[in-house]
This record gives sequence, C-alpha cells and structure tokens, in this order.
Amino acid sequence: MTVKTASPHRGVSAAPAAGSPALPDNPTVVVGVVDRRGAAVFRVPADLGCIHRARKLVVQAARRQGVLSEASLRDVELCAGEVVANAMEHTGAASVVRVSASTSGVRVEVVDTHPQLPSPAPSDAQDESGRGLFLVDALATVWGAHPTGTGKTVWFEIAADPQPSGCDGLRRADRHTVGQRPAA
Repeated sequence: MTVKTASPHRGVSAAPAAGSPALPDNPTVVVGVVDRRGAAVFRVPADLGCIHRARKLVVQAARRQGVLSEASLRDVELCAGEVVANAMEHTGAASVVRVSASTSGVRVEVVDTHPQLPSPAPSDAQDESGRGLFLVDALATVWGAHPTGTGKTVWFEIAADPQPSGCDGLRRADRHTVGQRPAA
C-alpha cells in the first residue's frame, strides 16, 4: 500500500519514481555516484556533522540540472537538510540521497531504514524541533513518502523556474547594447 503525505492542493503522486534508490546492503556506497539516468546518489553517514555536507551535495547536484534559480536552490537546500536530519534523527543510521531531474524540475529522495511514514505533528511555539515537515510543505512544489522493503523514501520536488518569454527573455547585457556599437 502506498501512503501519501503532503498538502492535498499540491497534486501529490505518492507512487515511487522509477529507479528509486533502495538502501544498499553495503554501507560503503561511494559519495557522488551518478547513476545511469544521470541522478546523483550518495550515502549520508549517521553523523550529525554530515548534514551540512549532504545539503551542499544536494545543491551541487540540483544545480547541475540547470533548471533552478539560486532562490530555488536555497529552497532545495533547506528541504534537503530537514529530510536528511529527520532520517538521521529517527533511525540513527545512514541514509541514501538521490537527486534527479523530474518532469517539472528537481526531485530529491532520502531513503532510510525506519518504516514509519512521516506526518507533520503540531508543535508548540516553545518546541525546539518539529517544524521541518511544515517547512518542506511550504517550500516544495510537492512532497510525499512511500514505504520500501526495509524502510521508507521521503521525497520532494522543486519546480523549475519559468522561462521568461518575449523581451523579458533578453539577457540584461543585451538590453543595454541593442542598437549600440561595441566600444573599440
């Protein structure tokens, strides 16, 4: 059974993406592997100090897709940090991250060994944690989770930035040089 978790207004498809990563049996997966579909796949050790590096690797991989603005890449970084931190907090084990192109932009998947699917829990203003999924819900175009044989995959997508059309598509430099001769 596939369970979806996300805002209903976002059109969530909870089905796993083709080629979703499974948590490997071998805990020594090489960081930065690119699979046959062009997705970046890497292992995040169960070490809180690795969350920062994982976020940066996700951003690098998303940037290579070439469809997100710097503002959208910051959203990817925040969402990735939350999902990776949740995986680490709830499992105490390594997770696997996959960053790939989606039909609408960039998709990030985090596979962990804990079978319980995430659900946003109400948090008190004084709570020090518990708001990560609300952040993911606010920033991601769509997100969800589905069970795997040994745990779950939590994923989110950030939509590609719209391409400007007409005159707005001109580069800033082009706007200033139209009708002018280059300086000699």
